Amino acid sequence: MRNSALKYLIILTILTIYRLSAQLNQNFDFSLGVDYASAELTMDFFERRISNPQQVAKLRGNQLAIATSILLARTEKSDDDFYRQIELARDLPRFESDVYGFSPGKNRIPELRKLVQEMRRRQIDRRIVATVSSFFPQRAKIATRFPVYFVIIGNERATAFVRNVVWNYDVPTFVGEGRGEPVIVVNLARVVERSSDLQTQFIDVLSVTAHECFHAALSVLQQSLPESTRPRNAAEQLMDLVQNEGFAYYLSMETQMGGQTPSASWFSVTNMAIEKLNKALLELYSPQLTRERARQLIMDANLSGSFEENYGSASGLRMAYEIEKKFGRHALTETLLGGARAFLSAYQQACARDGSLPQFDKRIFQFMKIN
Repeated sequence: MRNSALKYLIILTILTIYRLSAQLNQNFDFSLGVDYASAELTMDFFERRISNPQQVAKLRGNQLAIATSILLARTEKSDDDFYRQIELARDLPRFESDVYGFSPGKNRIPELRKLVQEMRRRQIDRRIVATVSSFFPQRAKIATRFPVYFVIIGNERATAFVRNVVWNYDVPTFVGEGRGEPVIVVNLARVVERSSDLQTQFIDVLSVTAHECFHAALSVLQQSLPESTRPRNAAEQLMDLVQNEGFAYYLSMETQMGGQTPSASWFSVTNMAIEKLNKALLELYSPQLTRERARQLIMDANLSGSFEENYGSASGLRMAYEIEKKFGRHALTETLLGGARAFLSAYQQACARDGSLPQFDKRIFQFMKIN
């Protein structure tokens, strides 16, 4: 993606998506409340423009990043631990215990300042909304607003994440799906860490933020869908995850690649992922299935640590890709209204058209009552 012609293609694709979605999808009343305060104030602290660590910690974006970093590190910390750690990170040239992920941001302040300026200048929130809108069906009605917090701290395992929150003034309480307010957090330091090119960084932020916004918007849409579209068992819970992550990863891939054909290795990895998904679904319908094993299969589908190991995400990405290539964007997005079974059914039709695609066992369609 460092080739200038490809960069131009990517920019042109994104602009086209924005114009088309703005003109066509009138039902998608979706906006973002973008907050840069946590990123900017943390940079000010590292550059000694401000000196109070509590001023940094109390910002909503940083509170979300702090709590999630502790969760991902699988540890516990005292209420004042962050204050001590960020002061040490600022004052010491080398900082060993970095639970909160200070180092990438601290060491790249000039680049981060340029990226934030570019995001403001190019109104990244409007581009994100346009990108996400193009992955929803025209007749899907969504009216919502999501806060997006840009930060420069956080655990290395989460460049971006969505959490459901209930706010008590500015203090978050984390709640389950379907409750509270979905909030999106994006760690710009992890983006800058991956590339020194400003255009690549901008596209990366657009991609990863749109990915998380898709999840948040889909959660709103799903609340309005009929009960018949919702998962009825563990296998359908897995397929629900496959559809959700598959769409989000496909959105990211389209944003990053501008519609170019993926590599041969990508097809190989996603072939193997669908084979693994097929086996997992059959196991989830087994009479010998235990609750612990079902939980493990579903967690491994998206929390295994890499794209290659996350068989559910990789499978969903390939399925979304093939549905659109065979039948168009409209056919793909319409599956969101029918749920995971509609997604699997559309992929089955793609397989019927192209016998070379990785197939699912016929028993799975029987179990799910898909004709």
